[in-house]
Amino acid sequence: MSSRTTASSRMTASLYHMIWANYRLPFLKVILLNLVNAAVSVGIIAYINHTFISQSVFDTLSWLSLAQFSLLVLLLLVTTFLSQYALTRLGHRFVYELRTKLVKQIIDTTVPQIDHLGSARLLASLSSDIQSITVAFVRMPELVQGIILSVGVGLYLGWLSLPLLFIVMFWIVMTIWISTILVKHVYTHLTELREINDALYQDYQSIIEGRKELALNQHRAEKLYTDDFLAHAKSYEKTVTKSDTFHLSAVNWSNIMMFASIGIVFAVANYLDIPMGVATTFSLTILFMQSPLLHAVGAYPTLQTAQVALEKIQSLELAEHQPSFATDTVAQDWQSITLNNINYRYVGSSNSNSSHAPDTAVNDNVQNSDNSDNNQNPANNILKSVNLTLQRGDVVFLIGANGSGKSTLAKIITGIFTPTTGTVQVDGQSVNSENNADFRQLFSAIFSDQHLFKQLIGIQGNEPDAALVSDWLYKLNLQEKVSVSDHKLSTDKLSQGQRKRLAMLIAVAEQKDILLLDEWAADQDPAFRRVFYQTLIPELKAMGKTLFIISHDDGYFEHADRLLLMKEGRLIELNAEERQRASKDAIAMLK
Repeated sequence: MSSRTTASSRMTASLYHMIWANYRLPFLKVILLNLVNAAVSVGIIAYINHTFISQSVFDTLSWLSLAQFSLLVLLLLVTTFLSQYALTRLGHRFVYELRTKLVKQIIDTTVPQIDHLGSARLLASLSSDIQSITVAFVRMPELVQGIILSVGVGLYLGWLSLPLLFIVMFWIVMTIWISTILVKHVYTHLTELREINDALYQDYQSIIEGRKELALNQHRAEKLYTDDFLAHAKSYEKTVTKSDTFHLSAVNWSNIMMFASIGIVFAVANYLDIPMGVATTFSLTILFMQSPLLHAVGAYPTLQTAQVALEKIQSLELAEHQPSFATDTVAQDWQSITLNNINYRYVGSSNSNSSHAPDTAVNDNVQNSDNSDNNQNPANNILKSVNLTLQRGDVVFLIGANGSGKSTLAKIITGIFTPTTGTVQVDGQSVNSENNADFRQLFSAIFSDQHLFKQLIGIQGNEPDAALVSDWLYKLNLQEKVSVSDHKLSTDKLSQGQRKRLAMLIAVAEQKDILLLDEWAADQDPAFRRVFYQTLIPELKAMGKTLFIISHDDGYFEHADRLLLMKEGRLIELNAEERQRASKDAIAMLK
């Protein structure tokens, strides 16, 4: 993940450029198949003209002629299927690789950038944007075949009558030109639709995730429904209606003008004294080409929709795609982790644009103008000149008021957040963009918004230790609630406190060196909270784990080797006297 691009340097690639750059050989094969298909189509038109129009039907019609015509039709059926199948397969392969790369990029992108984008925007890209691109590739065979077939048929008609071909071409070009003007309006409205879709996904998320709060407050539910959702839904309805109206206008215009061109052919043929057989061939050819051309015109807006979707995906500014995953290559015999003069500022704070930059990890002491501003204006920082050394085997408790920076510090320690300035070191070696992913593999963590995975994973991704898992199911008092089969949890539909215990089970099964717990005990009942501090912490320490625990349980501070206080972004280690005061009244220490 060392090579990332910024918004200013990232180029927006078109759909066509991506296909040509990554699938050139398969696409050329598709073009060749379509050329063969076009040649067969022209051959059928020429055969009809030579056998059934240019000569007397009754003199030339025979079983042999019908057999030859049938073979040509069969060949057209085969080549049409093969050309469409090849392009459809190429399209779905492109969509598959785009979808898998997008998911891997989301996995590799830094947590601050994902938080900045929000789940609604990401889900919209994973669902509607990918779907739009899929639909475009399903329709692309119609566009490619229409273009290639038009060129092939045009060459044949030019051989029959060049003046008549020019007149027909002028008529068709004029028709397509006006259709293109109409389609431009379609593209404009499709772009608006994509923006409205993001807002709708945000509404869906609020309705689903806020279901309990909405159930308790019908005024809020009504306001969300009428002011936000209905407004966005109505805007979508109006915009999509305009888009479809322009699209239908383009299709109908093309359809009517194609029929009108037949009258133009016969009128010009009569005026220029062109044989009626040639005019009839032109008319039949136009009828033959009408469906492919109209389908091509109809397919074009879907490609424009796909281009809008692709641009939306690229605007996410995700990490560059890396096919491999980081492995546990950090030295397992580490002794200390040191934070030196750590400052951190969230995106949106004044004069800052670096906190959510792609995974630059720790900045290797590189100071830019923003960093200098950080030092000059420490009040803007969430963390201010934090220094800490975490020794292997430590049991560290961290206390602090809400908003003091405890959770931010936890994410800095685990490598999830990148300090705005300062360095993180492991045994004196700086953590940087090259090894930050490996550094993160030292940690298991249970944050306040923990997501539960049902799959249990052991050390370095291997199967978990079944005896260890079974033992901790009992230690966590979950044996009657949850079972484990094929290394998967039977359920996660439990109370919040029990879900936190499941998260502990998952973390213990990973057998990482360091376990970070963010207010883990806050959701436990008093009885199990006592079990956690008096029994589980000593057992975790005996397993060789280093523990970093955010806690406000002043009655249990005695179980910590070290007690830290976070106050207004600054970190203070409490001495023996201060620890005693905190154990008596932690609230007083937070003021």
